[in-house]
Amino acid sequence: MALTSASFMAEGGYGSALLTKLDKLDCSQILSAVLKADRELLGHIKMGESAANIEVNWIEDELVANTFTGDATTSLSIALNVLSTTASIGRIIRAGDILVADNSEFYFKVVGYTASLLSVSAYGCTTSLFAAITTTTFKVISKPYADLDDASDDISKGRTKRRNFTQVFERALQITQSRKGMDMEAVSDELQHQIKLRTLEIKRELDLAVLLGHAYWDGSYYTGTTEKRTMQGIIKYIRDYDLDNTYNDDTVTQVSGALTVAAINALLYKIWDAGGLDETADPIMVVGGAQQRVISTFDKELRRVEQGERQVGYYKNVFLSDMGIELPVVLDRWMNSDMLLVLDRSRVALRALQGDAWHMEKMAKTGRSEKWQISGQYTLEVRNADKCHGLLYDLT
Repeated sequence: MALTSASFMAEGGYGSALLTKLDKLDCSQILSAVLKADRELLGHIKMGESAANIEVNWIEDELVANTFTGDATTSLSIALNVLSTTASIGRIIRAGDILVADNSEFYFKVVGYTASLLSVSAYGCTTSLFAAITTTTFKVISKPYADLDDASDDISKGRTKRRNFTQVFERALQITQSRKGMDMEAVSDELQHQIKLRTLEIKRELDLAVLLGHAYWDGSYYTGTTEKRTMQGIIKYIRDYDLDNTYNDDTVTQVSGALTVAAINALLYKIWDAGGLDETADPIMVVGGAQQRVISTFDKELRRVEQGERQVGYYKNVFLSDMGIELPVVLDRWMNSDMLLVLDRSRVALRALQGDAWHMEKMAKTGRSEKWQISGQYTLEVRNADKCHGLLYDLT
C-alpha cells in the first residue's frame, strides 16, 4: 500500500520531542488526518459522536406509509396483499379516506376494513373496470376530516432500535536502544516513522471492516459480549439490516449480470421507492477496479477529440442518474469486484468508544527495548440500511 504525506506528523505536533515526554499520547488527530486525505471509502465517512458502550444503539424513526397493494373484486372490495392485521392497515387508512389506483383514474372512498379486506365505494368514477385492477398499488390521496369529528387515533409507528458492536484495532511497535540511537537514511525519527506506518495499517483494516465487516456470531445470534468482538460492515447491513442472520429483508439489492447504466438507474429507483434519496441524502457510488473500468466505458463513443490532443483513455468519476441526482464514483481497492454499492453518506458514521479513540501508550520496558502499543475501538453506524443504501451484486 502506497504511503501518503507525513506532514501531519511534523515536529511541534507529534514529533519525537513530544513523544519522549509522554507515556500516553492521543493519536486520534493522526488517524483523522489520514482519513481526511483518503480518497477511498473511509475518506467519505464522517466521524460521529463517541459511543458509550461496546454495543452501540441508535433509533430510527419512520413515516407512516400512504400506499398499499391489493386486488380489486367485483363487489367493490380490495383484497390486501401484504398487510396482515387490522392494526397495520389502520395505520394507513381510516373510514372516509379517498384512494386512487396507481396509473389510473379510479377513485374510491373507504367504507370499512378488516385485516385482509377493504370495502370501498365509487367516488366520482365508473366501477365497470374495477375488477380488472389486480396487484395494484393504491395511494391514499385524502383524509377528509369534519370539524365536529373526534380526534383520530394515534397512528405513530414505534421507533426501531438498531445496533452494532465496537471492535478493537491494535498495533504494537518495539525499538531497541541501538536502533533508536542510529542515524538512518531517509528516516529522521524511527518512532515517528513507525507510528505513521502502523496508522496507515489501521486505516487499511478500518476500510476493510467498514466495507466487508461481519458482526461476531456465536452460533445462535450476533453478540458483542466476546472480548474479540467484530462489527458489522456496510454490505452486511444492507443484506441483513436487523441482524437476524437472514437475507430475506434486503429490499434494496438486486442481481444484475453485466453492469449497465440501466442497472444502476434501476437500483436508484428501487432505493427511491423505498424512501431513500430524499432531500437530505448525500449519495456516492463505491466500486472496485473491475467495475470502474466498466463505468469508464459508458458512452465512450460520445467523446469528441480534437486534432493534436495528447490525452488518451477514458475515466468517469461522477454518475448522473435518470432522476438528476449526481453520485461521485469512489474507487476502493477492497470493494468486491462483482459489486456496486450506493451509500448515503449522511446516514453513515464511524464512532469511537469514549476514551478509546486512536491513541498510543508506552508499555513496560524489556531489557534495552522500548515497546509502544497503538490502539483504538471503533464501530460503524448505518442508519436506514434497508431503505437509503443499495447494492448490485453478482456483476459480471
